[in-house]
Amino acid sequence: MKQPGEITNARGGMLEVTFCRPDACAKCGACEGGKKEHKIWVRGEGETGDIAVVEMPDGLVARASAIAYGLPLFGLLAGMVAGNLLCGGGNAGTLIGGAAGLAISLIALKMTEKKRAARDEWQPKVVEVIARGGEGTENVDE
Repeated sequence: MKQPGEITNARGGMLEVTFCRPDACAKCGACEGGKKEHKIWVRGEGETGDIAVVEMPDGLVARASAIAYGLPLFGLLAGMVAGNLLCGGGNAGTLIGGAAGLAISLIALKMTEKKRAARDEWQPKVVEVIARGGEGTENVDE
């Protein structure tokens, strides 16, 4: 997935890139509480005002989504089943088990997120910088 954004700050080989939400996302509002702009820091070379094309491989976007949504759902369902079995089929046991399973899965997700974020393959990369004059340059930081 490639997304162009404006470089709003450049410091020490790092670029702050500001993205505007695409029109297709206007009704969703899921990201950043519905903000129209999103800023990230990525490695690269460029100047404030240039356009940076940032890429996150599609396979990683799908994997990240599966982990972020699938793990808590699995934890909730597994906790509900375990609570139901341990408490003899009562609603209270199912509810408590589901809440515990969800909490455990969210803690596990938070703990493993730092490891994933530190890995280079999970980082967005600048694949092209388009100077204010309109000339594109390939990124040599790959």
